[in-house]
Amino acid sequence: MTPLRRILEIELRLQTAQIGTSAVLGVLAVVLAATVTDGLLAVLPIWAALAWYRHGRADTVERRQLRATLGLSRADAVRGRVALIAAESAGLLLCLLLGTVLARLLAHRSTVLPGPTVSWSPPPGVPLGVELATAAAHVALILLLTAVAIGGEGVTRRPGRSMLLTGLVVYLGAGLLVAAPLGLVMAAVELDGSGAGPHLLVTAGIAACAVLLALVLRRRVRVWIRQLDSAGAAAALSGEGVPA
Repeated sequence: MTPLRRILEIELRLQTAQIGTSAVLGVLAVVLAATVTDGLLAVLPIWAALAWYRHGRADTVERRQLRATLGLSRADAVRGRVALIAAESAGLLLCLLLGTVLARLLAHRSTVLPGPTVSWSPPPGVPLGVELATAAAHVALILLLTAVAIGGEGVTRRPGRSMLLTGLVVYLGAGLLVAAPLGLVMAAVELDGSGAGPHLLVTAGIAACAVLLALVLRRRVRVWIRQLDSAGAAAALSGEGVPA
């Protein structure tokens, strides 16, 4: 099996345009948050959720052939794509948190915290670090839900343009799915008014759910690899004139 570091190096070269665009968007959002408004920060998790579509559309036949000439298997391609999207999403999430900190410190009006579809104001006494931890766990949970739902479409085939709309719908749906129970819990915590302790417990609960979803995504990656291997075997048999 090819080392993941080697796979990532190849994927980075193949997806330079995608990663570069994300880097520019993240830096621009942080700069605007520090100078004008943090409104563009709301775009970052949406852009991360659409990474499965963006990277999938960029995966042409020529790139698949290049991977094969470099000795990468279908399994290596899936592992590399998932790892690259995870790293890109982590970078965008870091920009989201950094922009939020700068907006707060420079007294700009905050509009984007803690997640992409719901926000709340914590009671007095809750440190900014606790808010940021809640935001990070919340956004990660939504992105993982999106990945589990649509990730296979982006790695097992070149997705159609309709997946752009599907990705947006799934992302917003995942946000609302998380927001409903989380909003009730946070409302109860705010009414309790006991400071940062309950918020830390809520954050720990969100993080635990995110870890469980990460394990689910890992299992899904194995399923996607088996699907590609099955499709490749069927194509090979068909090419030899043997019924698939």
